[in-house]
Amino acid sequence: MRDAKAQKVLIWNGLGFVFGFTLVFVLLGATATGIGRFMLKNNELFRYISGVVVIVFGLFHMGLIPVSFLNREKRFYYLGKRPGIISSMLMGISFSFGWTPCIGPVLSSVLILASRSQTVWRGIGLLFVYSLGLGVPFIALTIFLKYMWKYLEGIYRYMNAIKIASGFILVVIGISILTNTFGFLATL
Repeated sequence: MRDAKAQKVLIWNGLGFVFGFTLVFVLLGATATGIGRFMLKNNELFRYISGVVVIVFGLFHMGLIPVSFLNREKRFYYLGKRPGIISSMLMGISFSFGWTPCIGPVLSSVLILASRSQTVWRGIGLLFVYSLGLGVPFIALTIFLKYMWKYLEGIYRYMNAIKIASGFILVVIGISILTNTFGFLATL
């Protein structure tokens, strides 16, 4: 019975953690869209800059170019007496600000797309979907942790291939932004 209760607490804390970083990312999406409207006056210039930045992030993510400041990580430590949903939410918020080496290039690329969105709601939607993509594995992990523990260590051997593949996708997106063909890619 204790295991079921512990798993329920773990799931609620996982949901709090995901809610915390989703809140920050959605607010970033709304802000990026607002700033994007301002940048619309210089659309061509910012399209080129955005495309180049996304390509650089993709090459960095693949490990082909070093960008030392993107490898810095800031962590906040909270040593409360009992972890609960509020502390988990605060950890999720901290995570969104401090865990950039792993998510920075992809997050930045999504923020660039959000800044080019026609409406604030579309920018919010992009960052919400990004948060779902990041959060669903966390929630699945909390639900199935006791069954998956021995298999999780095996994923690490594929981490380099995963980074290269996701970096390649960023480069393709960056090129499509640069060449103004992203709309065509989005229809596919």
